[in-house]
Amino acid sequence: MRLRIRKVKLTPVLEVSGEVTCKNINKITSKLNALRKGDSKMIAIDLNRTTFIDSSGLGALVYIWRILEEEHRHLVIFNPLDSIRDIFEDTSLNRLFKYIKVDELI
Repeated sequence: MRLRIRKVKLTPVLEVSGEVTCKNINKITSKLNALRKGDSKMIAIDLNRTTFIDSSGLGALVYIWRILEEEHRHLVIFNPLDSIRDIFEDTSLNRLFKYIKVDELI
């Protein structure tokens, strides 16, 4: 798994490549918590290159989503692969997460 942080306009974007599993979820959670310390109203996760996400990864996304919602901020997902979108739909997490295209921020 590889992580990269970039900004689109003023929105921080965490790009996640590879598999998100219990073995590496602490790295993602740490990066997302660091991004929370900023003052952006939105944090985005780019899952365009994420090939798999297990229950630990889903739990971490829900955790960050909940914290951001309590802070009146938003977590959005950029262009997840169909396999990842299917996982979100199978677990009903598609009701929590908003999917957007990168150009919606530009």
